[in-house]
Amino acid sequence: MRIWGADGALQLDETSFTVRVIYSALVPKTAGRFVDIPISGVTPSKDSCVCIPVVPYLTTGQQVSAIAFTPYIYEGYVRVFFGSPAATTGPTGTTTQRLIVTRYR
Repeated sequence: MRIWGADGALQLDETSFTVRVIYSALVPKTAGRFVDIPISGVTPSKDSCVCIPVVPYLTTGQQVSAIAFTPYIYEGYVRVFFGSPAATTGPTGTTTQRLIVTRYR
């Protein structure tokens, strides 16, 4: 896609935005509500992250394996919650998920 401004100058094209994976790892459920993963140079202002299941969720009933992990980026590390970051008790996900951290420009 290409976008031109009101003055006719090219504002955005296929070279204007890039995303690259800077970290990818499997995150198994551990003791506690979250785990901190140090990643050199990671920062909330230029990076983003997501956790993706690596095995099918069980679909019979309400399974704790189907609870999504929730990652947050901080300066120098990513904190992966094994469920809701707002919860202090209750169920947490049990299925290993892949953490993918990307950097954009």
